[in-house]
Amino acid sequence: MQSFDKVVSKVLVHEVDAKVLKQLQTLCVSHQLVGIRANLGTNTIGLQLATSEIEDVLRSNLDLGAVLLTEEPDEFDNSGLDLSVRIQQQRPDLPIFLRRTTEGPLPDRVKNAIAGEYRANNMAQLHRLMQAFINTQYFPYELASCVQEFALQIYESLVPGVQVKSDYPYLVRDQVIYGELLSLIPLETNWCKGYVMLQSTEAAIMDLIRSGCTFINPARPTLLDMNALFNEATNMIWGKLKARFSQQDNGFRGSIAAVPTLVNHGDKHISFGSTEPQLCLKHVLHDPDHRFPDVVVYLRLIFNLYWSPERFAESLLEPAPEQDDGGLELF
Repeated sequence: MQSFDKVVSKVLVHEVDAKVLKQLQTLCVSHQLVGIRANLGTNTIGLQLATSEIEDVLRSNLDLGAVLLTEEPDEFDNSGLDLSVRIQQQRPDLPIFLRRTTEGPLPDRVKNAIAGEYRANNMAQLHRLMQAFINTQYFPYELASCVQEFALQIYESLVPGVQVKSDYPYLVRDQVIYGELLSLIPLETNWCKGYVMLQSTEAAIMDLIRSGCTFINPARPTLLDMNALFNEATNMIWGKLKARFSQQDNGFRGSIAAVPTLVNHGDKHISFGSTEPQLCLKHVLHDPDHRFPDVVVYLRLIFNLYWSPERFAESLLEPAPEQDDGGLELF
């Protein structure tokens, strides 16, 4: 598994001006953002070229932190004025930043769709928008690094011989469900209160079980078998987090609030009652012997009820009390 040294966030960029693209690249680097370009053309400035259709990018279930549009039309006559309204209808959870190229007020339909506007000669406006809508929550890299390490250990124990490929740990604001499998378990310490969540597809997990590479009998696996394997992975990650970072709280209880978790399977949408960014780690389980196709698993930490980076930093200074790592029993 790759080794990384930062937590990033992904932003979808639809921009036609080469000079502005260079400015955006600089700003993205300074804010630890990965820019995903949604235009046709040559990728000359380091932004990842994704597709020619911005709607295709949104439908591909990419985890995004924001969308950057321009009022200037592209070669297909797509303007950020129309795109902002369409994107807001499709993905209302994503903040949209619009680069203005004309004078005068925006139409109400556009004004209501975007989070803010900026101009190329005043990138400080965009900087403030990024600070307000993307960089609102700080996740220490030590946390992301440990979760990466735990995930590697767990996937290797559940699927011996597997190779785990990873992207940068990154922050997301969207609430898109990936695949059909979703496993949640509450996580509560003196520095957080929220959930550990894993997401994948039924077909991928079934192929993995049928390959005979797991502890489950590969002959005619059932939905119960699939759920058992997926829940065990979630349980083990949760257990390692608790064992590594859970400290005596000295009477501190953090937030006692609770909010409902809403799942809309038809729209592939899940809401935890919070708009704060979530820490996301994408893992691809690869078999060098090609016994099963690659399995994509998304791991998210959702601290929707309480999150204290300062208390997390304190937890790094002392060893956590010994406790069951949660990995000894199937659900």
